[in-house]
This record gives sequence, structure tokens and C-alpha cells, in this order.
Amino acid sequence: MKDVPPETPRPAGQSERQASDNLCKRLAESHPEQFAQWLFGTGLGPVKVLKTELSREPIRADSVILARADQEVLHAEFQTTIKSAVPLPLRMLDYYVGFKRQQLNRHVRQVLIVLRETGEQIPDRYEDEQTWHRYRVIKMWEQDPRALLRHEGLLPLATLCRAESGEQLLQEVAARIRRVKSRERRRDAVNLSRVLAGLRYDRGLIYRILKEGEMLEESVVYQDILQKGVQQGVQQGLAQGVQRERKLVMRQLERLLGRLSSKARKQLAQLSVEQLEALGEALVDFKSEKELTAWLKQHASTR
Repeated sequence: MKDVPPETPRPAGQSERQASDNLCKRLAESHPEQFAQWLFGTGLGPVKVLKTELSREPIRADSVILARADQEVLHAEFQTTIKSAVPLPLRMLDYYVGFKRQQLNRHVRQVLIVLRETGEQIPDRYEDEQTWHRYRVIKMWEQDPRALLRHEGLLPLATLCRAESGEQLLQEVAARIRRVKSRERRRDAVNLSRVLAGLRYDRGLIYRILKEGEMLEESVVYQDILQKGVQQGVQQGLAQGVQRERKLVMRQLERLLGRLSSKARKQLAQLSVEQLEALGEALVDFKSEKELTAWLKQHASTR
């Protein structure tokens, strides 16, 4: 199978690359067993996430997964580009030494996951006159998507796998997302898949196939209202629905942008449900809180 994206995507900026790397880290933290099985094989036993800050610098690894607590440390490092002030091979060695200092008796296994094709050779080792260190490299554009489509936590990453038709691959991801029972998890999968697919495909194609409205029920607000037969019930349902909608949007924003300022949180608290739903559609394109602030300035006044 060959990889033929429908259109050449725009180059990813630094903030977009950071957002993509952070989203992959959060996916691994949310679904450690699925990631461990995909990256390191089956039969690993209990899996949990270790803190990703190494105490000696600190230096941060994108994701650290611990399997078989008395035996192994599994380290997954996500990268959109191999360009780095500190060369990636040296960073991988640095992480390895840091893990060994903390977990001296455990075997450390490392994998570098490159999210988008760079056109450059991707080294799988650090080597100089006295030191040699090797790690595994996974190039997402060469991976078979079928292995990832089987697991809910890996669906967003499946958008980056090899495909004869990018449109068909995105349709397969969308079909699998529709089977997720939880509305909240389904929305998460849609938004995360859109962000990662943006590293590779044209935005118009992504939004045409990964349509949130077709994958979610009608707004929880209106569902609550319809189920109430008296005014008191309607008001109660409205309040509960708005609260749930606001929590969903807030969580998605902080996944993309980090902890929001108190000013932004106060502005979000004043949005109507229609504005919250519009923001839920728009937020996947935000790269910084400045873009959120601009959106709020433009739309909050239309309430």
C-alpha cells in the first residue's frame, strides 16, 4: 500500500507541533494498556503511567509507561519533527540515563514515534567515539492502520497511518468513532482525530468526513428539554445540559492550550449553550489562548 494524501497539508508551526505532541501524550496517559500493547507487544501485565518529569534536570519525556512494575519501564517519545536544539538521539540517551537512575533494577525499553513524514533520515541510535545507544523508531505514515483501528484510544493516531486513499482511511476512523458508546468519549475522539489528521490532510477533507454532528446525538441540552414535561423539568434539564456542555468544552480547550487564565474561564462561564456548541466546533483550530480570546471577543457579543 502506498501513502497518497489527497492534498499537501500546510507546514505545521511550532505551536501546532507542540499541541500534537501533547495530545499524543494525553492519549497514552488515558489508554496506557492499549499503547503498551501496540508499541511493546502483548503479555506485559499491569500497566500504569509514571510521572514524565525526570528529577535531575528536570527533563520531560512525552510519555512514560510502566509495565510489570518490578521489571520494565516503557518509554514512548512523540515527535512531529526531528529538528531539535538538542539532537534527538542525545535526548533519547539522556532520557534512558534518567530512567536508569530512578529505576536502576528495571529494564528500559524506548520507542520514538514520528507523527509526520519529514523527508529526512530518522536516526535510531546515538553514537560517538565512546558511547552507543539504540532505540526503536516508528514512522506513523508506514504503519498499518488496522492495528490501531481496533482500539478506541489509538483511533486519532490511525489518521496518520499509511493508506492508498486518505479519504477512505478517514472514513474508516469516522465509522469506528460512531461505535463508541459514550457521547463524551466520542466527542473527544472526533476532536483529537481532527487535530492529528491536520498534520497530514487538507482541513476541508477532515471536516467533511469527521463531522461531529453526525457522530453525536442532538445537543444534550435539547435532549434534556424534550424529556421534561413541565416547566420546572425543562429549566432543570437546561441547566444540567449547559453545565455538561461547558465542562466538555473547557476540558477540550485545556487539552489543547493548557491551563486557561481566570479571565478566559469567566468569559466561558457566561456563554450560552449555542455559543458553547459553536466553540466546540471551532476550538480544534486554536493554537494559543490568544486565538480563543479573539474568538470570544467576536462571538460573545452576539449572545
